[in-house]
Amino acid sequence: MAASDRREAILDAAQALFMERGWEIVTIADVLEAAGISRGGFYHHFTAKEDLLTQIVARLTQQAMVAAEAARDQTAGDALARLNAFIAGSLRSHAENPESLQVFAEVLARPGNDILFQRIFEANSAMIQPILTGMIVEGVEDGTFDVADPALTAEVIVGLAQGRRQALSRILTAALAGNTDAATAELDTRMLAEGLICDRLLGLPQGSVVLSDKVAYHRMLAGLANRAS
Repeated sequence: MAASDRREAILDAAQALFMERGWEIVTIADVLEAAGISRGGFYHHFTAKEDLLTQIVARLTQQAMVAAEAARDQTAGDALARLNAFIAGSLRSHAENPESLQVFAEVLARPGNDILFQRIFEANSAMIQPILTGMIVEGVEDGTFDVADPALTAEVIVGLAQGRRQALSRILTAALAGNTDAATAELDTRMLAEGLICDRLLGLPQGSVVLSDKVAYHRMLAGLANRAS
């Protein structure tokens, strides 16, 4: 098996186990057995169980980014229309694939996982920020956005997700407990506020950047609750 295929096989095995048993319970030995790989083969690709989770979440995020970019590229109009299509495409992908949140939700719902959350955030930011920077550059060039520094603006916007840590913990905990409506309402309120912040950062009128989608949020959180039950 090629090294890249072996790495993907390990991630596939770990993801299936984390979904089935939960992140805290699964051990590296469990992953080795499920993947049919030696301990040396595992440590050739990963240094710890935390690496597995970080890479699994990054892989799921990459899938959402592919869907988001496809939605953006199929959209005519200015940079704002394309940005909103990108956001909508990402939300649809997560709503249709609640497994992308299941393991992450377990990490957020447990205290003491701040370092692991930071690792996941940094991995996702490295993937998302260059894409967002490119869209902001496009918007500056066509006169849609008014920013001093596209890369720094993208960094600030992506950084909003890091500040979402405590809110997401409450939201996902509520969803996992079956309180989907309350979780949806809190997430929608948070994202409406973040959308207004993005409007100001991009020099747009209020309500321009559409981060809020209660239907998608409810579907996503209900799917998460159903998988966990």
